[in-house]
Amino acid sequence: LGIAEEMFMIERYPRLMRLMHWSAAALILPALLIGLALAYKLVVPDSPAADWWTDIHVLLGLSALGIMLLRIIIALRSAKPPIAGTRTEVLAARSAHFALYLLVIILPLSGYAGWIAYGEAPKPFGIPLPKFEPLATFLESKKAGEWLWPVHEYAGLALTALLVIHVAAVVRRSLLARNSDRIDGLNRMRAGPTGQSE
Repeated sequence: LGIAEEMFMIERYPRLMRLMHWSAAALILPALLIGLALAYKLVVPDSPAADWWTDIHVLLGLSALGIMLLRIIIALRSAKPPIAGTRTEVLAARSAHFALYLLVIILPLSGYAGWIAYGEAPKPFGIPLPKFEPLATFLESKKAGEWLWPVHEYAGLALTALLVIHVAAVVRRSLLARNSDRIDGLNRMRAGPTGQSE
């Protein structure tokens, strides 16, 4: 690293990115768990309980989408701590993060589009959401719901698997860094000063 790069190197993600990270996690994890419970009929289908959990699922998913879009904008404009490891490890970490972002965007969009493809927009707790008529008409005419719902379901399974891998990688990196001066793994997202720039 050059002198200028060292001066502005940070060890933790900026506070706003940390806030976005934990806010997204607080929305995505329950949305996934509820979605899996509904998909695998752990809640009785077409029951008042299923309707209630579906409404929660929709609100959490759309909120997560909003948070992630905002997080992408912030991430593009923020300094980030370097990723330690070999070139392969760095590439794997960046690819996994890209896939996480992509899946968290695809999931709510495919769910919403799948809903309107069958002729109605979701109404969580009676709140009418936009139907986007031209898009809805197009999706209905193409019978897009037949493939959008499987996309939604498989994207949910892929995101669940990727999150398990992500957590395992964070735990591994945290353990490897615990006896060194290097801040890595979970500590990069914990409270504390960002680094040399603060």
